Amino acid sequence: MLLSGCLQVAPQPALPPTSMSSWGPLGGFTVSSGATCAGQITLSNGQAAVNDPCFTASDNIVMCTDTTAPNPVKCAPAAGSLSIAGTTGDTISYVRVR
Repeated sequence: MLLSGCLQVAPQPALPPTSMSSWGPLGGFTVSSGATCAGQITLSNGQAAVNDPCFTASDNIVMCTDTTAPNPVKCAPAAGSLSIAGTTGDTISYVRVR
């Protein structure tokens, strides 16, 4: 008697964050993977704050885009947070690049 069925594999946990650095005569860089530091937030009273340990200092490079309308937006990283200012009610997409 031959039985057939589906093989089920349990979901795997996410990979732990890792970093790799490279340095040369002209400078260096660090690439991190595993932890995402991106998302969307809607501004209330023209402001919002994202609290996340992936923001490590004020020299972090972040990109912010107003996905609702062509309005300007200001993003200021700090240790443990990202402050966003713009037009009330707009939705802002953000990401920490480095």
